[in-house]
Amino acid sequence: MSTEVETLQCCPILYSERLALCPIQKEDAERITELLSDYETVYMMTYAPWPYTLADSQQWIDYVHWLCSENKGRFWGIYDSDGVFIGTIGMSLYPEHDRGELHYWLGRLYWGKGYGTEAAKRAIRYAFQDLRLECLDVNHMSRNLRSQRLIQKCGFQYEGTFRHYVKRFGHYEDVKNYSLLRSDLV
Repeated sequence: MSTEVETLQCCPILYSERLALCPIQKEDAERITELLSDYETVYMMTYAPWPYTLADSQQWIDYVHWLCSENKGRFWGIYDSDGVFIGTIGMSLYPEHDRGELHYWLGRLYWGKGYGTEAAKRAIRYAFQDLRLECLDVNHMSRNLRSQRLIQKCGFQYEGTFRHYVKRFGHYEDVKNYSLLRSDLV
């Protein structure tokens, strides 16, 4: 069985009020590349390369399919109510610890519209209800205040700051870490 078929089986389509979260597919590579050809979007991401190429998208899709096939991740494309692919959301999984790490990004045209928060809340519900995780964590670069607001709206608790944790475009960046426990949702 191909990893793409396995991904479709392990990542159910999730719906929220305005969004559909659909498993990442190879056909998404061009749209991912288009959205990540914007420096301002990639600049806010912790690890995406610049410039971002179609080969980067294809490699990332293969990687998330592998993660799913090994029960080490779930990743979705975020689609708005018009069926337009606007970003991705997912989580790395650490099943031996009942823990996951949330990851997301949106194309810049879709910032500030509440899509990220809506997608994150839906993915969080899936993580705790369907995957039965005990803990979900998330990180953002300190300068990414939009991401910080999203994380806080979702109820994550601030854990601490990793100073000079990543080197991006020649500069060391501090990264803030947050966690959300199953018991936090009660």
